[in-house]
Amino acid sequence: MHENNFTVETMISMLEQRDITAPINEECNKFNIKTGDIVIDYGCGSGGYTKKISELLGENGKVYAVDIHELAIESVKKKINKYQLTNVETVLVKNINEIRDTASDVIIAIDMFHMVQDKNVFLKELYRLIKKDGTLFISTHHMTSEEVERIILDSKLWTIQCEIDNCLKCIPLLK
Repeated sequence: MHENNFTVETMISMLEQRDITAPINEECNKFNIKTGDIVIDYGCGSGGYTKKISELLGENGKVYAVDIHELAIESVKKKINKYQLTNVETVLVKNINEIRDTASDVIIAIDMFHMVQDKNVFLKELYRLIKKDGTLFISTHHMTSEEVERIILDSKLWTIQCEIDNCLKCIPLLK
């Protein structure tokens, strides 16, 4: 267990370094986030995207920062306190049912899909969470675009509108 915690701590540290140098503001522009939206940052890591999305949403919007690792959630909680992000709620994946059905306008899943064990179950859960006119942005990092496209289309829950900078923009099929 200790070795696993070290790996997660290392990952959080790497993500925090990435957030310092990465153009997160530009990245978030492609998500078409509007003031007042409800966004799920699935696989939030250290919360780099979460912070920027929180700012874009304003006080009437909400971000659910979701991650499988408790250390990631703790990292986001520190950002919530440091930057007074009143519209962010953290959720451990094991508690994902706390988010109601069709809650989100936008779901982003950046640089994490390759680590998901059961991708079909994951896509089904995202489908449960998205509004009928919502949008899913899922990155193709560490996999080929074709492989990610095939998995998404084979789920029969999503259609792909386009690819933007290694990120597939998907919409739910009939809800």
